[in-house]
Amino acid sequence: MSSESKEGEANKDPRDVVDDSCKGPFLFLAFSAIIWLLVYSIFSMLSGVKVHSYGMMVDTAWLSYGRIQPASQLALQYGFLVQLGLAISAWILSHRGKTVLVDGGYLYFGGLIWNVGVTLGFVGILSGGISGLEGLQMPVHVIPILLTGYVLVGVSLVQTNNRRTDEQMSPAQWFLFTATLWLPWILGSAYLLIYYFKAKGVMANIVDWWFMQNFSKVYLTFIALGVCSHFFSLSNSYRLIGRGYALFAFWILLLFGSIGGVSLAAPVPAWLPALSTVTSVFYFIGIVSIWYVLYHMQNGASAEDNISLMRLGLIVFGVVSILNFLFAFPMMGKSAEFTTFGPSIELLFNLGFVGLVLLASFYYIFPHMVKFGLSPKITKIQNIIFILGFMIASLPSALGGLMSGDAVLGSGFYFSSVGDLFLVFASLLLFLNFLYAIIMSIKTCDCLSQLFSKEQAKEVEA
Repeated sequence: MSSESKEGEANKDPRDVVDDSCKGPFLFLAFSAIIWLLVYSIFSMLSGVKVHSYGMMVDTAWLSYGRIQPASQLALQYGFLVQLGLAISAWILSHRGKTVLVDGGYLYFGGLIWNVGVTLGFVGILSGGISGLEGLQMPVHVIPILLTGYVLVGVSLVQTNNRRTDEQMSPAQWFLFTATLWLPWILGSAYLLIYYFKAKGVMANIVDWWFMQNFSKVYLTFIALGVCSHFFSLSNSYRLIGRGYALFAFWILLLFGSIGGVSLAAPVPAWLPALSTVTSVFYFIGIVSIWYVLYHMQNGASAEDNISLMRLGLIVFGVVSILNFLFAFPMMGKSAEFTTFGPSIELLFNLGFVGLVLLASFYYIFPHMVKFGLSPKITKIQNIIFILGFMIASLPSALGGLMSGDAVLGSGFYFSSVGDLFLVFASLLLFLNFLYAIIMSIKTCDCLSQLFSKEQAKEVEA
């Protein structure tokens, strides 16, 4: 290395060094997540159309509603939300710890194995290998592959957090580090209980409900809260609030979010649904606490587009939390049981809160990774379409489920199909915008010409 290059490395901003260490793994995981978002939106639109046009593709077994609907959910949760969450977690933990990403190669290898697992699960569901469990729909042989890929990625994130220069962890690090450890714990435990210790019948469903509760209430929620905490705490308002409220909310959410998940009409002993109702009350107290902290933190944040999207996601999170709290009680919960209300609110949570927060953080991080950023005009258009998409896809069907009646349900399904169509357009624009930015960045930096010049120089020296 020449003296000029050494001097340039020494004078380089430490934040740019951290960005350089995260660049490759972040772009790989983010690109994979965006592809799976596009896959989800296409198959979700097909499943929605199949509801009110049940004669379409009736002779094609792998495109039946019972297969494409769970396959689309797998693509959304494991392909999009988990992968983009891992990419953003790696960047935030590196910047919060003021250290480069450690063992970044594990993210490549683990991310590749994770994508192989998601692909095998997706194809397995379409092929008829569905497990019959709502939260673990993928075939049994796929879960060890997912665990292997995630553990490899987790090794890098844990090592990065352990080598931080600041011993005191921020709330963003609490939530993200806990979420990193939580997913392999619940996925591995559910796999062992159901397939190794042979939990059958109702016991298998109880384990599955427990997994879904932890995946949604702890893992996905902690990922989104950690991202919001990082970007909102860049102002001075966090110091005014203090760590007490955030610490209280963290432990309440972790403790009571990991218990429950049994529906009111489940064929189980009565104390299990009652326990779920009680834990929902305490969990809501944690939601109020963290919402209070984030509300005051965001007051001092900038008015950038990504912060505005996170604020909208926080509002959606508050609305969903209130609805989940109210419908956890038997009086109201019975009116929503076995209707489209539950799946619609889950979709609103996945896309309106977690998905929107992750995309907002992606818009902020991406320009730090490449020279040619996303097109601002296309980004605004895709954001508007995306917001309209998840709103139209979830709210009418949720309302139709509460009101019941075939006519109301039919109208809700038609609206949901329009929302799914919007999501297809939004995810397609995001994919093309990302791909164009990467191609233009490669052309701008003249990476290929530099590579060839280095090879020619080596030949001359030889």
